[in-house]
Amino acid sequence: MAFIPAVFHKVLSCFPDLVPGIEQVVLIHYQNNTTNTTGYLLQKEDGNYSTKPIRIDASTSIFSDYNGSGQSFTWFPKNQLPFEIHSKDRIQLTIFSELKNSVLLVKYSSAVTHDSDLYFIYFNENLSNFLLEKVSEPFSAQHKNMVGFLLSNSIRTLYQIYDTQQQITIAFDEQIRHIIHERDELNEKLNQSAKKEREGILSLVTAYLSRFAKQYGIKAALTDSAKIKLRSYTGELFQIEEVVRNALDFAGALYTPSESTPLLIADYHIRFPEPLQQKISEEVIEGLPQRLVKTHLLLDRLELAATGIKQRKENLTSANVGKEFPTPISAPAISDALRKHKKRIIQLFDQYPDKWEIIRHEFRPIQNLLSSALPDELLSA
Repeated sequence: MAFIPAVFHKVLSCFPDLVPGIEQVVLIHYQNNTTNTTGYLLQKEDGNYSTKPIRIDASTSIFSDYNGSGQSFTWFPKNQLPFEIHSKDRIQLTIFSELKNSVLLVKYSSAVTHDSDLYFIYFNENLSNFLLEKVSEPFSAQHKNMVGFLLSNSIRTLYQIYDTQQQITIAFDEQIRHIIHERDELNEKLNQSAKKEREGILSLVTAYLSRFAKQYGIKAALTDSAKIKLRSYTGELFQIEEVVRNALDFAGALYTPSESTPLLIADYHIRFPEPLQQKISEEVIEGLPQRLVKTHLLLDRLELAATGIKQRKENLTSANVGKEFPTPISAPAISDALRKHKKRIIQLFDQYPDKWEIIRHEFRPIQNLLSSALPDELLSA
């Protein structure tokens, strides 16, 4: 989890803005369900405010009495506050000393964390903390009640704002960690799936190699370099058979295996076919009218997809054909494409009677398209 500053630290840092020119603020923090009591001092030094931890050497029972009071704020005369701050070696509170400033105690108990905080706020004895110019008018009881009420409510409002922000931050942090965890799990599953797929390709290659070697009456084996290269294969599975046969033929042309020594297939004997989409694009007939190019490519892709499906002995359906496209498409998308290209498909079938044999005679959506063509459409083609 990301570091989230405690709410009381944020509230303490707001006092220079809440009370301009404030001399110092002492915070006593009680952590819920523990005996931990910590102290902090906000003090102005060289024109800037800084916060430092305070050693609390005396018994915390004194502060517990204040915390148990039912009032949200209390004013203390200088001779009634039971501690004084010293800063010889380390800043600490010394109990039962006198202070020179009027001090306001504001307490707050968090409804979220159930922690309790005591703020001892040191004021000047006059109203100079609230006016632009220093004045000598004393801090009256009426003034103190107004200031105590306003600061108590301001502190409560700050806690409510920061508590809400902290809950949102924590929830956001948990959501981010959940997303990261899901991403890591997904990556692990994808890696495992890719590993199984690579091993599956290698098993398929081994099966083809064993079959071809038996046909040739020889022994053949893959080198480690060949296995590494084959595991990186990302082409179509139905082309693996051709890859293995070509590699075996190439290696056999270079070396003659003996009865005891197998023919070793290395990585440089293996050549992967070009990507199907590039191959199809290059096979588009030069000089074909521009309006027929996309239709020609569509038919090529359908025929290539049908070829792979037939080699795997699967059903030649629109759904299976759509899955074979470089970017898989749905069966309705194929139907829509055929409908839009209907006249141009008929024209190309008439222009090239020896092309697209599988889809022409075995792919039902094409057969339905041709059978539904009107005589004038066939004549215009």
